Formats: sequence, C-alpha cells, structure tokens
Amino acid sequence: MDRKTKGTASELSVASKLVRLGFTVSWPLNQDAYDLIAEKDGKLSRIQVKTASRNKGGSYRCNAQHGKTPHKSYTKADCDCLIIHAPYSRDFDDIIKDSYYVIPVSEVEDTKMVIVFPAGKGKGNLLTCSWEKYNGAWEKI
Repeated sequence: MDRKTKGTASELSVASKLVRLGFTVSWPLNQDAYDLIAEKDGKLSRIQVKTASRNKGGSYRCNAQHGKTPHKSYTKADCDCLIIHAPYSRDFDDIIKDSYYVIPVSEVEDTKMVIVFPAGKGKGNLLTCSWEKYNGAWEKI
C-alpha cells in the first residue's frame, strides 16, 4: 500500500471513530494543514491525521512536521490536534484494535518525530511509551 493510500485509510478510520463517538465530521475543501473538522456540542476542532509506520525494532514512528524541506512544526495556526493512527492490529496477532493518539498541537510544536508502541511491547524496560497518555484521549478534541 502506498503512502497516500495509507493516509486516506487512516483519515477514514479516524473519521469513523469520531462519528461513533458522537462527533460530526467534515473535510475541508482546500489544501489546508488539517485533514478533518470535528464538531461536538458546538466546539469545532481542526484535526491533522498522521499514520504511524512500523520501525524494524517494533515501535512506530510518525513525522510530526509538515511541508517540504525544511519541514515546519505544526502550530495552533495549522490545526488544533494531531491524531496519530497506529495500525497495531495489522502487525500484531495478539492485538485486535488499532490505537489513536489524540495529541494537542501545543504538545508537538517542537517535535520532529513521535515514537509510539503498544503497551507492554517496548524494548528493554520500556513497557509504555511517553505518548501513551494520549492513546484514546478523545476528550482532548
């Protein structure tokens, strides 16, 4: 599956999850720095969806910047949050659900790469990743 197809699949997966959680989801017509608009209880949120890719060591990486070289950090002017779709169910036989890390943009403004992994699947003594508090944190929207 090529990069664009993976990105589209993640956008649709996130949109589906948001609808199941009671959000109204819309797509911007222009090429903006965000992929979706989610609305619930009168609050609008601009969401940038990112797809995490598996590293050789088993963790997943996701670029937290945008644009052509030099890449730029996402800011509040670009979007309100990043939702990183980690397709764990595709790569692990014992995991049946993917993870969605809902991260406010203020938390990634100076971050180039986000590294995540399923709970208990880290290397060495790492049982949970530093971004785990955002896993399934839909209330951040």
